[in-house]
Amino acid sequence: MALRFLKQKTGQQFLNRISSQKSYNGFMRELSKLKVFGRVLYVGAHPDDENNKLLTYFAQEQLVDAAYLSLTRGEGGQNFIGTEKESELGILRVQECLSAREVEGTRQFFTRAKDFGFVESVDETLYLWDKQAVLADMVWTIRYFRPNIIITRFSPNIADLHGHHQSSAILTEVAYDLAADPLAYPEQLEELSVWKAQRLLWNVYQESGVKDIGGRVTPLPEHFSLDIPVYNRYSGLHYGKIAAESRNNHRSQAMASLIQYTPSVEYFELLKGEPIDTTVTNSLFSPTETPDQYIPVFKELIDGLLVKHSQEDNLEFSLAIATILRWLKTVPNNSVIYEKQTDLELLLIRSLGVSFEIYSTDDRWIPGTNVTLSLQANIPQDSDLVLTSVTVPFFETAYFQPYRLSQTERVEITGRLSQSIGPSFPAWLKEKGSRGRYSPQSFSDIVLSQQDNPIVAQLQLQFAGLSIAICVPVLNNNKPVIISPAFTGAFDTDIIVLADFTSRSVSLELQSNVPTVESICVRLTGTEGLELFPKEQTIVIQGNASKKIHFQLTSLEHTESVQQIGFEIETAYGVHQNSFKSVNYPHIEEVVYYPPAVLRVLNSSVANTASRIAYIAGKNDGLVASLNQLVNHLELISPVELKDRDLSAFDAVVLGIRIYNTDPDLAASHRQLLEYVEAGGVLINQYHTPYDLSVGEVGICPLTVSSERICDAESNISFLEPTHRLLNYPNKIVQHDFANWVQDRALFFPQDWTSGFMPILRTQNSDGKNVDGLLLVNKKGRGYYIYSSLSLFRQLPAGVAGAYRLFANMLSIGS
Repeated sequence: MALRFLKQKTGQQFLNRISSQKSYNGFMRELSKLKVFGRVLYVGAHPDDENNKLLTYFAQEQLVDAAYLSLTRGEGGQNFIGTEKESELGILRVQECLSAREVEGTRQFFTRAKDFGFVESVDETLYLWDKQAVLADMVWTIRYFRPNIIITRFSPNIADLHGHHQSSAILTEVAYDLAADPLAYPEQLEELSVWKAQRLLWNVYQESGVKDIGGRVTPLPEHFSLDIPVYNRYSGLHYGKIAAESRNNHRSQAMASLIQYTPSVEYFELLKGEPIDTTVTNSLFSPTETPDQYIPVFKELIDGLLVKHSQEDNLEFSLAIATILRWLKTVPNNSVIYEKQTDLELLLIRSLGVSFEIYSTDDRWIPGTNVTLSLQANIPQDSDLVLTSVTVPFFETAYFQPYRLSQTERVEITGRLSQSIGPSFPAWLKEKGSRGRYSPQSFSDIVLSQQDNPIVAQLQLQFAGLSIAICVPVLNNNKPVIISPAFTGAFDTDIIVLADFTSRSVSLELQSNVPTVESICVRLTGTEGLELFPKEQTIVIQGNASKKIHFQLTSLEHTESVQQIGFEIETAYGVHQNSFKSVNYPHIEEVVYYPPAVLRVLNSSVANTASRIAYIAGKNDGLVASLNQLVNHLELISPVELKDRDLSAFDAVVLGIRIYNTDPDLAASHRQLLEYVEAGGVLINQYHTPYDLSVGEVGICPLTVSSERICDAESNISFLEPTHRLLNYPNKIVQHDFANWVQDRALFFPQDWTSGFMPILRTQNSDGKNVDGLLLVNKKGRGYYIYSSLSLFRQLPAGVAGAYRLFANMLSIGS
């Protein structure tokens, strides 16, 4: 039997969706949707590649089940609203996707592929993703969701500026065929069945909002068109407004979609499968695409429901739903009709005015401890519905209690939380994986699950001789309960730089999440080649309190290396190695999770003669910890505070990444910054994007930034000015300093600059052309103005020794 995705819904999720339809037309839409059996899967490479208006039209006008499959989670991109990078950025963008899908009324899937950064090559993309592994995820998604129609955002046959884009379409073509092949990934057929979609289409873009898309495609006569009206026929809402609201959830990617108050046309090219039935008006679906002998009977029964709903007799309406559900018991479970059972059951509950809430007074639970939850059953006396049993599967001894609740009551349930439940953690991050892909433990972990260990209770209901089972999540203040370790810890920095036989102190802040006083033993791990003092510490910590302890690390080796240091907290509750993380913005649901703590220790000799540094950070800058490893005194100054500050006391002033994108008012301080440089100061300006740039000049000397990037982190570097101070003082920069860089070499490097600039470094782009805008220096008066498009914001936190030495030279150039 095929695994039914509708069975994965919780009752509360569906009831929330139904109750949000306050109008009569909204309820009628849910009834009308029961008669629609089509499904469409839209496929792109990244979060934000989807067509929001089209997905909304499918879900809210044509009432088909629509989903977006993003092959990656966008973890390799830029973050325009915060400091999250890599896996943390992926968590943020997953939540942005889910917020967008909530607006549209659609679903979201992913694969194990990572967004490892911008790359033009399809071959490189498929190699790093592992083509066969990603195909397995895509085939599983198709067999699980069983779409009639699959649509690609990109063309498999037209080269794109981003290799991920075309690769997503190429893989979709292959997955379309493999999903129907019983010899392909046969292990999936233990829970799923093969599935053949009717057709595969390319959604031909004309003017795409996707920044990296390659050019404009003119619709051809053979392209099928779909007219999207201005307003939704059920809600009366404007499609342009719904689509803009959905798209604007991609805020970490600086999406700002304007509302289009006009009808729009979408174009499609048939790539595989059956031709589109042109006799059906304005639809990609054909009437015969879901042949099933039970469909005509089911549609007649739903038509009867529509009549009874219009008569406003709630009890008769509910009894009619129960009659249909009893009839469904006679329908084979491989029928498409069978998949409507869950929606009908929850519609029945809604029609009876019944609702269930399970809540906890505690927002975090500790495995192995006693917890209490309250079940609030809201059952009107005239509903004739009875709650017959409650099962709580997450207790050590699975809780099962028969009830005969037929009216509004509250039930207290207490049990011991199973110790086998791990701390809350995104399921796809359980295994580290490689640069280009994750290593999931199961297909559901990577495709479906967004957060591990959902805490839900199972309720058994009875109405008119009919048994209904639903799952209800356990909430605290309308948020899911979090599973927390008994103790967590946090280092006071993400990175430490140690020269040969030097020492630094590291602070570790411990947090108790249990109410009792506990004695704990703490030790650092991964300290080979370092002298650690003390070896371990035993302390007493109060219940739900925090306490900071300190260790001294001393380098014992000459070998340049980067070590990852963790900790172990040995307690009566077990040994814990977790830190606390939260990704929280107003437009998404907060994610709290507990990854292993990591402190990077770079053992390398880095000389720096600059002592006092001013850092004018952007709104989403994360370099403070790294810069603190280079200088004795780092002072943060906001762009607003700059005009009132005397900069002459600073050896260098550093501007944060993309600061002119986020704080264009900084241009008002150009005269002040220029005077500082001419008087002998050093001003370092980091990279900016040409998108959303509202200033005419980036920095105090004119230059024009491009949209190009050097994605090869190991691209060859040559020295244009080998005797220049930047490459020689106080650190001698050699080729080895450009080894072991991560993700990319440079971003949005300048292509045009005034004659005062001197290029220091050269590399080649993917076409083999020379690029000289990586590092520019301009001597102004007695000081220096430096513009760097090197991806130092990634290299310094990663502990790349050469990046530290080069940055130290930049800071020290005026000494």
